[in-house]
Amino acid sequence: MTTISDNPGYIDYAAFSVNADDLTSLRALVDIWRLAMDRAVVRYAPTRLLGEFVELSKALPLRIDDIHWQQQWMHAWHKLSRGGFSSSDLFGFFNHAMAEAEMELFDGLPQVGRMQLRLFGILRRCVVAAVSCAIEVGEEAHGTDAGLPGEWAAMRALREFGESGRQVAVLSVSMINRHARSHLTASDLQSLPALLSEQLGRLLRPQDLAFVGHEGEWLLLLTDVHSMAQPALAATQIGRAFDHPVRLLGGRAVALDTAIGIALSPDHGDDPEEIVQAARLARASLIASGDPFALFDWMMKVDWQVRHQLSEELREALRTDRLQLYLQPQMEVGAETRCIGAELLLRWRRGNGEWVPPPLVIELIEEYGWRSQLTDWLIRAALRCSAELEAGGVEMPLSLNLTAGDLLDNDLPELVGQCLETWQLPAERFTFELTESAMMYDRQRSLDIMMRLRNMGIRFALDDFGTGYSSLSYLATLPVDEVKIDRSFIDGMLSSADKLRIVKTIVDLARDLGMQSIAEGVEEVGQCDELQALGCNRVQGYLYAVPMPMTAFIDWYRAFQA
Repeated sequence: MTTISDNPGYIDYAAFSVNADDLTSLRALVDIWRLAMDRAVVRYAPTRLLGEFVELSKALPLRIDDIHWQQQWMHAWHKLSRGGFSSSDLFGFFNHAMAEAEMELFDGLPQVGRMQLRLFGILRRCVVAAVSCAIEVGEEAHGTDAGLPGEWAAMRALREFGESGRQVAVLSVSMINRHARSHLTASDLQSLPALLSEQLGRLLRPQDLAFVGHEGEWLLLLTDVHSMAQPALAATQIGRAFDHPVRLLGGRAVALDTAIGIALSPDHGDDPEEIVQAARLARASLIASGDPFALFDWMMKVDWQVRHQLSEELREALRTDRLQLYLQPQMEVGAETRCIGAELLLRWRRGNGEWVPPPLVIELIEEYGWRSQLTDWLIRAALRCSAELEAGGVEMPLSLNLTAGDLLDNDLPELVGQCLETWQLPAERFTFELTESAMMYDRQRSLDIMMRLRNMGIRFALDDFGTGYSSLSYLATLPVDEVKIDRSFIDGMLSSADKLRIVKTIVDLARDLGMQSIAEGVEEVGQCDELQALGCNRVQGYLYAVPMPMTAFIDWYRAFQA
């Protein structure tokens, strides 16, 4: 059996969206955390083992990334477990400590700053990471018959199967896509396998094994597999069985989106870690393909290495403010054509000069959990752009794109308000563009945040309308000022009666609801003329200008106005 000391460095805080910069920031809470621990421990009868454990736990904000501390802390946890403290007792202790830390950090403050909230969030995720690890190791150390074994047990089983010469298929199964993941807590993700394990068990053969991986992932071991057809069939059956929403312990319903990566042992690796990674790489490839499952291919490893390098560069670019916002004019056409605003578009150029497609940038941001950092940067950069335009004699409305996760961020209105006050700019100058799908995860919460922003004066535009899930009646319930017609309809409107009819319907609907319509991707004079005939006189596209950096945009604007 594997012991704790056999596997150093097992508190996987990165799986809970905590990075090295977060750990550096967390040191600011060391004194508050020590005080919180002292207050929480008075609820329990003092013992030597508890005292040793508390003293080790006080160092968590400073040493959670220290392998030796992790080993000492987990040994202390399991000494307490053997001494009569149940996992629920220890979990309750840390809940009390977090409550004390929250009170010390926020109590009595007239206004809570975003930085304080961010630090508290990092602390909470670190605690959850440590506690989750300790509980999982404890369950495996005492046998797994009563619960769901974890990743280390899967590694042991794979090693034993390999030593006995049995061929095994490893399936890395995730039920939640990256968009839904961005607004689920770590505890939500960790609870998913337990909620669905009974149904999953009915799909497996008696000799197959199921284990819990990271962030709501299952690792399935299908034994005695002789071809890829067997795991492919199993993946298909799992996908069909989990095509319905699941209700979390807190009562929220989450739509499932099954993604399964498949690897074979020993074909795809020399050791268990390599085989599990191969299955996960196969699953990661589904982000781009959209397929329900994928079989591992050795090129995936090369692709992953390239992608990993790209993500490291992106994190550094985000940290050092090397992302850019380009501006594309929005035009009002008619007897006198004029520029009435601009959309701010994200651009990133790598150190080697290569431009990275914006959809890939957003994909990596969501995948690695950096959405809040990007939103912070985006809001501040947008206001800086507005101030620079004003200094250059150009005052105009600006629009910028938000994500699904932003609409569920209760801190967003506070961030926007603080930035507007800092830059002394009117909220009415800014329009936030949202896709239809962004409002589908938690409609009421999204609407509440939209109304808080709207009450400040922020305007809203519904982006890519017609390509998502909204019904026309649903549009009438949204606090939206503009409807942007997706370029896919504009591209074909001159040659397709159906697309022309769709554009006309959107324009008429927007007008009836008191909203402004604006057409994206306008590249031809004929498209512009047809849009005017339909009653849409606001357009955006290459017909007038490509997206430009700030100085080029100001030059273009002055030349156009001349």
